[in-house]
Amino acid sequence: MKKITLILGVLISFLLTSVSANNETKTFVVSKSNISMGIKDGTYEATVTYTNFNTGTSNKYILDVKVEYNRVVKIDFGNGGSIHSGYNNENYVYSGGYLFFETDFNGNIKAATTTVTISDQSGIKNYSVRIE
Repeated sequence: MKKITLILGVLISFLLTSVSANNETKTFVVSKSNISMGIKDGTYEATVTYTNFNTGTSNKYILDVKVEYNRVVKIDFGNGGSIHSGYNNENYVYSGGYLFFETDFNGNIKAATTTVTISDQSGIKNYSVRIE
C-alpha cells in the first residue's frame, strides 16, 4: 500500500510540474510574440491630448490616427486638417510617434501610447496619443 501511495504521489508531482512548465512557456511565448508584433498598420480611434506650451492651452479629443510600423504617422483632425510625418507645406517638424505598449498579465496588448511633437515658428505643441 505504501508503494502505491508513493508511486501515485510521484506521478501526480510529475504531471503538475509538466503542466506548470508548459503553461509558463506558452505565456512567455505569447507575451514575447505580442510585444514584438505590436499592432497592425491602419487607422485607429484614439484619445489625443493637445498641449500648446506657448499659450498653456490643453484640450482632449477623440481623433483618428494612422499607424505604420508601430508609429503614429498622422493625426487627422476630422475637419480636413491633419498633421503628419514626412514632407509638408506648413513648415512644421513632426517628431516622435513611436508606440509603447501596455500589456495585461498574459502579455496581450491592452493599449498603445505615444507623444507626437510639432515644432514650428509659433512654438512647440505636444499631442499625447492613447489607442485602446
